[in-house]
Amino acid sequence: MALSFPKINWLYIFISICIAVPVGYGFADYELTWERKIKTNYFIGERDTYVLGACLLPSALGHLATIWGHYFRAEREFQHSIAKVTAPASVNQKISLWERHIFWGYTVKYWFLVVVTVLLNLTWFIYPMYTGTADMIKRFGNLGGISRQVGNSSGYTVVACCGMILFLVLRRSMLHAIGFTYSEIIPLHRWLGAAIVGWSTIHTAGYMIFLGSEGRLQSDINFYDKSRGTMNMMGVFAYGAVCILGLGAIPWVRRRFYLVFLSTHRFFTAVFFIGMITHFPSPMLWYYLLPTIVLFLVDRFVPKIMQARTLEPEATCTFNSDADIMRMTFVSHEPIKPYYPGDYISVQIPAISTVYHPFTIASYWPEDPYTMTLYIRTFEDSKLSWTCALARLCGNEDKRIRVKANVDGVFGDRRHDYLKSETMIIFVAGAAITTFMALIKAIAAQIAASDEPLRMQLHLICTFRTRSELHAYGSFLHQITRDPRFTSWLHVEIFVSRPDKPQTLMGAHAHVVKNDIMVPSNKAKKEKKRRFASFKHTGSILKRALSGRTIVASTTENEKAPSVEADDTAANSKQSSIRRSGSVHTVVDLEDIAEESTGDAIKAINEKAPQEPLSTAAPTREMTYNDQRLPTFQASHSTSVATRLAKLDMLATFIMIAVPVAAWCVARTVAWEGPSNWCPTTKLRGTYVTANCRWTYALIPGTIQIVVSSIAGYFAVWLARTILMRRGRDVEKGMPYPDLDVEEDKNLSVQDGNWDEGDVIYSKGRLDVKKAIQGFVDAGVGKKEKGTGLVAVFGGGPDGFVDMVEKQTKQAKWSVDFHRETWAP
Repeated sequence: MALSFPKINWLYIFISICIAVPVGYGFADYELTWERKIKTNYFIGERDTYVLGACLLPSALGHLATIWGHYFRAEREFQHSIAKVTAPASVNQKISLWERHIFWGYTVKYWFLVVVTVLLNLTWFIYPMYTGTADMIKRFGNLGGISRQVGNSSGYTVVACCGMILFLVLRRSMLHAIGFTYSEIIPLHRWLGAAIVGWSTIHTAGYMIFLGSEGRLQSDINFYDKSRGTMNMMGVFAYGAVCILGLGAIPWVRRRFYLVFLSTHRFFTAVFFIGMITHFPSPMLWYYLLPTIVLFLVDRFVPKIMQARTLEPEATCTFNSDADIMRMTFVSHEPIKPYYPGDYISVQIPAISTVYHPFTIASYWPEDPYTMTLYIRTFEDSKLSWTCALARLCGNEDKRIRVKANVDGVFGDRRHDYLKSETMIIFVAGAAITTFMALIKAIAAQIAASDEPLRMQLHLICTFRTRSELHAYGSFLHQITRDPRFTSWLHVEIFVSRPDKPQTLMGAHAHVVKNDIMVPSNKAKKEKKRRFASFKHTGSILKRALSGRTIVASTTENEKAPSVEADDTAANSKQSSIRRSGSVHTVVDLEDIAEESTGDAIKAINEKAPQEPLSTAAPTREMTYNDQRLPTFQASHSTSVATRLAKLDMLATFIMIAVPVAAWCVARTVAWEGPSNWCPTTKLRGTYVTANCRWTYALIPGTIQIVVSSIAGYFAVWLARTILMRRGRDVEKGMPYPDLDVEEDKNLSVQDGNWDEGDVIYSKGRLDVKKAIQGFVDAGVGKKEKGTGLVAVFGGGPDGFVDMVEKQTKQAKWSVDFHRETWAP
């Protein structure tokens, strides 16, 4: 029997090497720079060769390889993972140890990255302490020598950390290409920022003790001394800036005042970098910052350039005020870059602010490669928030309104190893359903395209505030409960926790929710009048009045009553085309309708509501979704689209890297003090002349590099938009959207679904997560005896909801792999 070896992923190996080389150089940097004293001066030289060759070049090549691989996840990663849902079950199908969540909800690979980062920090601090403390003690005594060396070592560690921290916020990072996700890396960015605050505090304390022991506090920290004193004052400003950055990044502050956090974070980051460079003005300092700043600017500009040449500069926006949900649709004249389940874009509305806000893409690319759809919630947001400002811009009449919008992205780094699990359970609240809409459609497409039977079981348990929200996400919830391509394998439970708004029950959306079917409750009826009873009565009578549906309570053993199924149409449909999930029932309890109500509003509804009997005709073709395509990525030619766009992306990235770096190299050859070239000849330290030379040569080349990169980026975005607009499309008059008349605007809320033909099944009341989990445990799902890596559980929604699901999962001692999906910043 011939041995089979796994296919070698050469791109993965190449990117890993490109990461390992700069990391290895980081471990050896102090020895090379400060102990062996590699030659460096005001002009380009040996030190530049080391940095460009060992740090910048591997980083640039690895980033280009990352972008190329980023465009082919359909073939290389996503298709490999999605195929697991129909592959035969085996031991190898378990979630790998590398991807499993262990301590505090983080994966094994995250903790590996943490260990590497901690070792780097310890190396940067301990090695200088080991090699330099003895000499400092000889020069300044025990107290002065130790405190000064502590200040030196911690200051060096701060500079080295600054070379890493921007690398951890790249949206298209080499770390993503080797399996790390943005949600895993961003916590490390925050902890590294906290480490910079800590090392800066140690640096400040060490030098304050040293200067105090030498009696030089006043003479070395001031503005009237134009050399060392002024440099130290700039260090004081840098320390103040980094402390403000640390305070603003505290989760409580960041989440409640996000726009303030974002603005101050950017401003004080610039203040900190400028203060740090002027505090220790040396041309060597920029070597630590150059690779990460180059990649950071490329990451901020190139995705904007790619979308500016593709997407139309205006988006359609509608606001469903009953559900507090907005829908935004972006259209392109050519196929958009393939996006996958869980991918997101950042959106800027110039009429509101210059800030970009990230949103998960809800649409499924193979269905329509020319559009992208977002759903944005406004419930309980402040009236001063960005989302509420967008809602006011979109209006509240469910009419399509065009708004100018800029898009940054597509971004996405999600690993889909969870598709190897035997069972996947998704708990989701409200708008977080958009995170899983494309994934569920992708699984359905894979099942339809494969000859193999479904291997995994998937349970979707979701909760919404009102019935209006059931219809705020297009036809998705309606389709997954009626389309046999979903109902044959997807187990769905939907809960509605609150009564509808009064304006919903009597307004334009009443015809949308009239046919929803509520699952009967098993709870005994309470004699005590409940809160919102009037709303409940209003909704029940309105439903009866508008639909004419006969809804009868289910019978018990002791009491017989006539009953009918809630939907005879569904029962008569061919091949059970509107078959329900086995996890819900379709008979509605009449207890709410049987109660009397005498409100004037209800009487008015009964007088005006049409009394149309329920149709018994067979369902229409639209209702069965037979005409709606559900292709795979391969069937929609994602590879050819990705190849074309990847070449353009790599060209733009190469230019955005090469031009600014070339400008920096040229700036390193210029004698900025003039033809006399006297800066390199001065040997005096602490003089005004030396300080000016060091400031000049430390700041000007780096500033030129940033300015050139920014000018090139903004020019490229403008050029891309100009070329797009010259393709025969006028922004104001020729946008490729249909002209909408009054009737189309009026019916916008139902045009993507078939709710007048059918219904969405739901249960009234709050989702009991504990009870749901216990049901799975009792059924033997997630038992420890069966091993780990077989069950994946997702919690999607606000932090409070996800925390509650995670807490209940731990209390049940469930052997599952838990994934958090939250929109908290």
